Amino acid sequence: MTAPTRAPVAETTPSYAVEYLVDEEGRRFGYVHVRHPGSRGLGIHFSAFYTTRGVTRTNREDFGGYFHRLKMLGSCPDHDWLFLCDPYGAFDNGTYYTGERGDLYVEAATAAIIDRVVAEGGYTADDIVTLGSSMGATAALKFGRRLRVAGIVAIGPHIDLDISAVRQNRMAEVAFALPDGDVTAAHNQPITRQVRHELAAATTAPPPLFVQSCVDDDGVHAEQVLSLVEAWRATGGRAVLDDRPVGGHTSAHAPRSLLLDATDCFLAGELPDPVRYRQEAAFASEYRRPSFTRRLRRRLGLRRRVRGLMDRVTPARS
Repeated sequence: MTAPTRAPVAETTPSYAVEYLVDEEGRRFGYVHVRHPGSRGLGIHFSAFYTTRGVTRTNREDFGGYFHRLKMLGSCPDHDWLFLCDPYGAFDNGTYYTGERGDLYVEAATAAIIDRVVAEGGYTADDIVTLGSSMGATAALKFGRRLRVAGIVAIGPHIDLDISAVRQNRMAEVAFALPDGDVTAAHNQPITRQVRHELAAATTAPPPLFVQSCVDDDGVHAEQVLSLVEAWRATGGRAVLDDRPVGGHTSAHAPRSLLLDATDCFLAGELPDPVRYRQEAAFASEYRRPSFTRRLRRRLGLRRRVRGLMDRVTPARS
């Protein structure tokens, strides 16, 4: 890996700077390390899927990346922060922090960035909390368990990527990471079910875990989250579940106040309290049920995306 270079962040986050790690193949990975004098601990936040807004492989060299919650959390001076993103994949917006066709180069680069920042900041595992939503929560679980951090905050996590591919319309994203593109094949589960496989093979208890998900999140809550919490506890880990009845695949039930409080709890050696988060006004949810028109547009957009994907993978008839 080469030494990082610096570039200004996009206009939406003008007060921070992106640093880069370049791997042996010349692929660039942007990250933002926010340091606050006198702060305690490091929050590592992994971005979820995002829209690249015109970014392509040809102009990626000038692309810093989309760093989810950078302004929201990075402005908190109580902790240092590391913001990571995954700018590769079928749509240049993420591979679940894995890589392409079985080459886990995104995973390797992400681990190298974390190692670099941890060494530069002198952090220990007890000083670190990993956080993320959706795809970002997948990474928070994976890297948090490996690093044996003080705690993991996972909002609506995708855990079994084969299920997410089918039920959450992520077929192309998951297929991109696999050697043969077969998202449902059992032989690909070391990648598609990486978190669960590594948890089952671990010889030590995993870090404390806070998971939030919505009961009506089809393909995620009942199909993935509930069994993960059980498995986490069965392997000796402490895990708390904040389950909300409605919201689908949203992070609106996890406002800034909740994420910061959960981080503070883990760094203090305590578990976050979901009852407080559901009852106290300071943690009020930002969820608003979408209007009928918006729901209809979303469904139509989903159908168009599926048709476009099918057109790309279906051979033309002569």
